[in-house]
Amino acid sequence: MPIDLPAPPPAPRAPFRLSGRFVLFAMIGFFAVVAGVNGVMMTIAIRTMPGVDVRSAYETSQRFNQEIARMRAQNERGWHVDADLRREAGTEVVAVTFADRSGQPVAGLSVDVRLEHPARRGSDRQVELAEIAPGRYQARLSDLPAGAWTLALTARRDGAAVFDTRSRVMLKD
Repeated sequence: MPIDLPAPPPAPRAPFRLSGRFVLFAMIGFFAVVAGVNGVMMTIAIRTMPGVDVRSAYETSQRFNQEIARMRAQNERGWHVDADLRREAGTEVVAVTFADRSGQPVAGLSVDVRLEHPARRGSDRQVELAEIAPGRYQARLSDLPAGAWTLALTARRDGAAVFDTRSRVMLKD
């Protein structure tokens, strides 16, 4: 009959020693993880907000003198423009009032407004305002989230832009 002998005790383990090879691989691993996370975050940031205001900086620079002349003409008109974004009866209302230097309403314009969300380009909205009274233009929107918006306004007369402005507006709940 065979006799069961007890198993020999495990050999004592050598104490942990910090070697140069371990430190090297730990450093390489750490920086690989940091570089990988940075690459993912940069890709996400660039895809959601490219940071581009104009498609071609070269073409924009070629129109620079024309833009300066147009802005000078706009300033010389001396128009006073008030823009308002508010909630009213379950919808959002964009209202713009134009008055000339003497305070008389400026009528007969074609007014376009682009509401630009500062963080999500997919939330941007463009709307053409209707003249509801002399010098007063308005449009209704729906499902516009509360918060800060950039209101880019362009007024045209006979197809030519006569007034451009960008301003920050706040839509409250």
